[in-house]
Amino acid sequence: MCRFLLYKSNSPILLADLLTRPAHSIIMQSTNCKLRMDMGQSNGDGFGIGWFDEPRTKGCIFTSTLPAWSNINLQRLAEKIKSGLVFAHVRATTGGTATSETNCHPWQYGNLMWMHNGNIGGFEAIKRRLQNSLREEIYLWIQGTTDSEHAFALFLNMLDDPLHRTEFSHRELRQAMLRTIEQINVWLDEAGIADTSLMNFAVTDGQSVVCTRYITSSEREGASLFYSSGSEFRSEEESGQYRMVKANKREDVVVVASEPLTYERSDWMVIPTNTLLVITPRLNVRLYPILDQYWNPHRGRQKHLQACC
Repeated sequence: MCRFLLYKSNSPILLADLLTRPAHSIIMQSTNCKLRMDMGQSNGDGFGIGWFDEPRTKGCIFTSTLPAWSNINLQRLAEKIKSGLVFAHVRATTGGTATSETNCHPWQYGNLMWMHNGNIGGFEAIKRRLQNSLREEIYLWIQGTTDSEHAFALFLNMLDDPLHRTEFSHRELRQAMLRTIEQINVWLDEAGIADTSLMNFAVTDGQSVVCTRYITSSEREGASLFYSSGSEFRSEEESGQYRMVKANKREDVVVVASEPLTYERSDWMVIPTNTLLVITPRLNVRLYPILDQYWNPHRGRQKHLQACC
């Protein structure tokens, strides 16, 4: 199980204020994550960061197979780079996939960037069907071996000309995400796969963001995912502790993370299981239930961070 975070704001933030400095930063989560479903604590099989410059026409990605906590280049970059849209991911391998840079998240295709926390249960049983469904240019783009990159390829296949377009409506991204999950489930059912899949996906075109918290179960909870929104994410002068400042009712900053970056419980909301979250270009946050065979309106739903978190 991996950990990821994303940040979107009209105000660029220094990467260190997301990746290294908060009390429970993504780098801290690479060695001491609290909420992994497999009870492991280390995410040391590589990492990646992706960010968009202004104007957000194309992103940049830096990946490494080294553990995030020991990569001096990550520390150096984080102290220099500012961005208003950031993806970050620390990896723990699943399914015996190799530790290689081609298997590190996030991935980029044209103006689209993607990352995943979780796994597709029984992926090898549907891998050939997935590959055969892809348009030639998308199939040839795949370099790694992970279920995550293949899921991204399937997502790209749901879009018209994803390589050359620079902008997509958030509705289009949302529909492509839902169709991706639906198609994966169809193949899993056809293959008779009983293993549970965890599909916490995140994608952006530099303007909108779509992410999911999803599990192929109507009873169990999905892999943890939280969001926080407000006016500014910064450290307090006296304590030096980070928190989401809410100076008004506007949402000027949105952070989504596998685990909260701070211990201010009131700053973080749980994204319900089997829910899709959209961040629009104007920073409006919208939550949509994923209404399929695994939707259960009676599943336990938390609104605030629990004491165990």
